[in-house]
Amino acid sequence: MDPIRKDDLETMRRTSPEEKARQAIELFDLGVRLKRAALKTRNPQATEHEIEQGVRAWLAGGDD
Repeated sequence: MDPIRKDDLETMRRTSPEEKARQAIELFDLGVRLKRAALKTRNPQATEHEIEQGVRAWLAGGDD
């Protein structure tokens, strides 16, 4: 096994469930922010409401 990967696995094993949950929430939030930014870039005339609708549709699996 790759030594770097082995270290990563050891770190993950030592990470508490609470910390893993916090990291998951942070990654989720980052994904939403990135999607919102992408929608704004592709649709510069869109209102905040339209952007929010696009984010919600994406989260529901209706738009990529």
